[in-house]
Amino acid sequence: MEKLDVDIFNDILDTTNKLYANKAKELNDIEEYFRNTLRKTIHPNWKIFRRETRKWITLGGIFLLNITMYETKDDEGRITRFTYYHDEKLKQICNCKYDTDNLKLAVKFYLENSKIPSNLKQLLPSKQLLNYYLNKLKINEKLLDKNEEILNEIKCNFAKDNEKIYLEMDDFYIFHKSTKVKKMRVREVVAHTLKSNKLSNVINIFFTKNLDDPTTKNNDLEFIKNTINKELITSNYKQKLIVNGDGARWIKKLADKLNATYSLDLFHIQKALNDTFGTNKFVSKENKIYYKTYINKTLNKSWKNVFDEAILLKNEELFRRLWYEFLSNPIALKMPTGISERARNFYKLISNNARAVFDNNEKLKSYTEHFVYNSFKKHIRKEQSLFCFEHIKLKVLYRNIIKNQATLFY
Repeated sequence: MEKLDVDIFNDILDTTNKLYANKAKELNDIEEYFRNTLRKTIHPNWKIFRRETRKWITLGGIFLLNITMYETKDDEGRITRFTYYHDEKLKQICNCKYDTDNLKLAVKFYLENSKIPSNLKQLLPSKQLLNYYLNKLKINEKLLDKNEEILNEIKCNFAKDNEKIYLEMDDFYIFHKSTKVKKMRVREVVAHTLKSNKLSNVINIFFTKNLDDPTTKNNDLEFIKNTINKELITSNYKQKLIVNGDGARWIKKLADKLNATYSLDLFHIQKALNDTFGTNKFVSKENKIYYKTYINKTLNKSWKNVFDEAILLKNEELFRRLWYEFLSNPIALKMPTGISERARNFYKLISNNARAVFDNNEKLKSYTEHFVYNSFKKHIRKEQSLFCFEHIKLKVLYRNIIKNQATLFY
């Protein structure tokens, strides 16, 4: 049995190289046979005007393909010159020296923010040249067409029998290249349904605004409300909208405008709980020392756990009683400033969103931050890279399409 071995210091992919080398030889042999033999039989009036070679850059290496230009004369002696392509591949490399597989790989590497292996760099177009091919190959149009197909399918699913549409809302900021680097606010509304606790029928809607742009009727809350109504509201009158957010005022206002049930996102509740009462490695040293000894003596549990239980049980009376106990304990009278400030901020978060925590029939869920990262931020993260906004949209569109999710930018 032949011993299995690879030469890791040789950048050439041997099997791929041999396949492309054989194809290059086949094309050149056909060209030579036509030029020297077949032409004289079927086109005796074709005269050779010029012979050329064209570079063919493939994943198996770089090869030279022969091309011949011919000329003919009519009865009046007028000369016509043309190139005869005996294979579609030759016609293609006259417009582009890169094989279509190379272009496909280069585009996918770019859209996926993948690092190009060193042995492939010389075989793929440069970043500047890739911008040309993104336009030439109409990548944006292809993505928009596929996105529209997914969007229509999801809208049909929404209209059928889903009684609830969940709207995850959040905002975040990104930088993008323009004439100068600009900071942009992105308000995200992600619509989805739940089936057996699994996310499905996801539509990502991003409302963007550069910070130096004024607020207008095309980027205010009323515009967001109207867009949601246009894109998501179906003729199924039994449907109910559930808005999940982090407690931001714009989200609460928008939920009211949409006549939706508003629910405070569980991730932000638990983060606030941990930042305020936690003692794990993610919190301050001050927290660890203070709450190591200060616990709820009545229930013999940490304050983090008792507040967590009150919230998950949606028991507002218990929550407020615990808060009174927390503040009235003699230990709390000597509470450090930082501890006190975090505790009051936590109470303010829950109290200001009491209706969204205690007075709705929806189970508290935690999807908002998941969508912020996995539907947008993850797709544009690349070390030491900053993209123009048009290319940011391309990357987000492509990566969400791969997950069978639709994406809309406004």
